[in-house]
Amino acid sequence: MAVLKKTALAVMAWSLCAGALAQQQALPATWSLRLPPQQAVAFRGLANFDKSGKGASGTTYMMPGIAGLAAAVAAHSLVINRDLEQQKSAIELAADKVLLPYRPVLDAMRHDTLMAQALARVAPDSAALLLAFQDQDQQGWLVESTPLFAMTQDQSALVLDNAIAVYAPGARQQAAYRNTVRVVSRASTHADLETYWNAAQGRQLQDASAALLALSLEIALRQAHGGAAAPADRAGFRTVRYHEGRKEVAERAQVLSEQCGRALISNLRGWLMSVPLPQSGADPACAEVP
Repeated sequence: MAVLKKTALAVMAWSLCAGALAQQQALPATWSLRLPPQQAVAFRGLANFDKSGKGASGTTYMMPGIAGLAAAVAAHSLVINRDLEQQKSAIELAADKVLLPYRPVLDAMRHDTLMAQALARVAPDSAALLLAFQDQDQQGWLVESTPLFAMTQDQSALVLDNAIAVYAPGARQQAAYRNTVRVVSRASTHADLETYWNAAQGRQLQDASAALLALSLEIALRQAHGGAAAPADRAGFRTVRYHEGRKEVAERAQVLSEQCGRALISNLRGWLMSVPLPQSGADPACAEVP
């Protein structure tokens, strides 16, 4: 009974903080989450493309006249793009090596289990159903989610990029809201991260992934149902610094809300991002917020 009470309080605390980070728009009373067509959960190593332009071909094409110059520019562009894609693939392959100690756990992770866990975390003022990919539900709001998870190279944190489409009741032809929501977890402080993530058949890895997924769904659904949109005025953008694993990174963005040591921001691409802020205080009520 004590364990159940503790779990209920943790979920309630998570819900309150997550709701604040989602700008407090109300969740719909009835909504469904449709499973993706594939059951395997996509994971990758978080890659850094900052230096991917270095070493690209510097070949020049000598052709006379305006037409020749245009052709030279086009040809040069093709070579540069080809070389950049080759570098990108090499960087991605190298980045994915961080996942090798966790492959047995990740290969066993399935969307139906993960999304059921995520729905259990979503705010208690909503009732949600998990639908198979081929099922139809015309009664309430419908959410389609394509999550892509990544692990930072220091193995201390997870990053979720979730492409989400939200459909209003009875209107399944066109999404009422569509966006990518990125959620970056807090960095783990455990010294032996491989043991930590793999313990109990990867329970911590599964739970952390479900928490990120739940927060991304709630953010998108509140935005869609509440009719909220990120401000379009570029004057409101500033440099927001946050933690990505154990390193500090920066993003040009507008800050929409801050709570529980996290900020909800809208970046230059229009993505919504929930990120952990540097030097955030430890609030016991926020312990379950990723």
